[in-house]
Amino acid sequence: MKNIATLVLLLIGFGFVSFSQDVIVKTDGSTIKCKVVEVGPDIIKYKRLDNISGPDYFIEKASVAKIDYKNGAKDIFDYEGQNTPKKNMKNLPIERKGYIALTLGPAFPTGDFGSGDLSNPKAGLAKTGFQFNLINFGYRFSRNIGIAGLWNGAAHSIQHIDDGVWSHGYFLGGLLITFPSERIDFDIRVMGGLMNATVSIPSLNYESSGIAFGYDIGGVVRFHLGKVISFIVTADYAGGKPTMSSGSSQSFEQSITTLSIAGGIAFRLK
Repeated sequence: MKNIATLVLLLIGFGFVSFSQDVIVKTDGSTIKCKVVEVGPDIIKYKRLDNISGPDYFIEKASVAKIDYKNGAKDIFDYEGQNTPKKNMKNLPIERKGYIALTLGPAFPTGDFGSGDLSNPKAGLAKTGFQFNLINFGYRFSRNIGIAGLWNGAAHSIQHIDDGVWSHGYFLGGLLITFPSERIDFDIRVMGGLMNATVSIPSLNYESSGIAFGYDIGGVVRFHLGKVISFIVTADYAGGKPTMSSGSSQSFEQSITTLSIAGGIAFRLK
């Protein structure tokens, strides 16, 4: 009687395990009975049934023909082609929704701002400078749409004037259009806000400053190094037209436009 009871319990337990398992079917016809944890672009993560709380195991998706889930659903992979599930990938969630980054790099003056023509009254005489982005921010509210923010500063020496310096900065916010994935995110951002600028020539005891509406149109590429950290590269075209004034000279309007390229580290936000 005792043996019969033990046998019944074993059969019930075996039936429960069989019912609650996922099955990975490999391209060679062999199977792995397991608990599927994650289906990535190239790798499938799973747990062994005999050690559910143990370490993760991995298998290349290229060697998998399909996954039969315990709830009756299936993922069928085109392993002879791109080896992607035939279900709609656009409906899959991307875990991290935003980032905040520190970036720096060169800023190239364009248009009148970078002109060295002394006969041009609108020439800014600015040389290639350096830009530091203290806050580079993005957060998506849906899969592809969100908000972007930027707070930065840049400095340029002035052609023909040894101690002359242009400095300008932006505090901007606007639209983020993002194309997320597990490994690389591509962003397009269009922003507007406040711009301030100062030109200083200490040898002439001269300084002039102004504020204006500023804008930025740019692109961002984020290479995910892990769940929290990404390497980020940005390219931005930014500008404004502040009216520069000081207490001792006539005011003037200066068009300031730059093309900047920057790199740095981004912290991924949930």
